Amino acid sequence: MIVLLVATIIYPFLLHSGILGPVQPFLKRMRFHYWLGYSIAGIVLIHFWVPMSAGLAGRTNALGLDLATVALFLIFRQVMLGRQLRWPKLSKRRVVRRWHFWVMIGIVAFVLGHVALNSGTIQSLIGR
Repeated sequence: MIVLLVATIIYPFLLHSGILGPVQPFLKRMRFHYWLGYSIAGIVLIHFWVPMSAGLAGRTNALGLDLATVALFLIFRQVMLGRQLRWPKLSKRRVVRRWHFWVMIGIVAFVLGHVALNSGTIQSLIGR
């Protein structure tokens, strides 16, 4: 999941820098980014649903679950912002891109908090 998140974040910056080759038309060059974003939203929803329906929430850190819930809502907001940015004639593109960037920062912060508090691997490394 973290790998998908990192790939989705890095991809537009690699495109912009020209590392991934010549610049292609607007919607074509961002298609991979769009599908990564949709994939993250779907996988996160499943990741949220399965443990909750299995009753595993009682065995995890409550703050970590709260952080994950906020991240879930931010991810769906991010998808909505991204859908707005797909429209080439968007009049407030700069504002929406800025919001898209800061929501991404929020997602990363909340996901890192969730992972730090609820990951069994990290908890065993710090000795809890």
